[in-house]
Amino acid sequence: MNPSPSPGHLKPLLWLSIALLALSAATFFIIQNGSTAPPGGHVAPVKTAWLGTVLLCWYVYPALLLADRRLQASRGLLTIFLINMLARALIELAMMYAWHSWHPWYGISHDLFSLLLCLILGAKTPAATSLLRTYFLAMAFLFAVESFFAWYMMTHISSEQGPVFYVPSDPAHFTLLLSTGVIVGITWLFLAWFTRRWLYLPQPA
Repeated sequence: MNPSPSPGHLKPLLWLSIALLALSAATFFIIQNGSTAPPGGHVAPVKTAWLGTVLLCWYVYPALLLADRRLQASRGLLTIFLINMLARALIELAMMYAWHSWHPWYGISHDLFSLLLCLILGAKTPAATSLLRTYFLAMAFLFAVESFFAWYMMTHISSEQGPVFYVPSDPAHFTLLLSTGVIVGITWLFLAWFTRRWLYLPQPA
């Protein structure tokens, strides 16, 4: 069996993933706002940034962390988290674009479940991989934020053209969009700190 990638190999994979996500987010923004009645409604630039950021946090980071052989003691915890998120992606995408049955309450329910799961995973993180405890706690915070965003969308945004999945660029939502931008900035500061610590973790004795 080939050994898991070392941090030296994971770093370019991370940067490549960030670049691809940025390109995908820009493409999504252009397509979503390029028609008068897109599925899910128009989306604000800062909400696109939020979507790209949580995709990075919830899918790319756990996948790369799982590939780091130094975190062997926590592979089971990372696997549980990643399976939870992959199941969410498959089910929600089908509900939104195939079955047309998605409702914000589904998102809120999974957000709260995932928040609790992250707290449990953080508590179960071995001392040998204690940096992951910080990651799980940060993800719990993001799920709390995402649940609030889903509630806001459910109670403040509607459209006669169909279900709404995103917050548009509208002065009526200025406070929410500003808050979203601040949280995105804070999240990227955390990711910069976490990545620096993670990629230079000492090898276990």
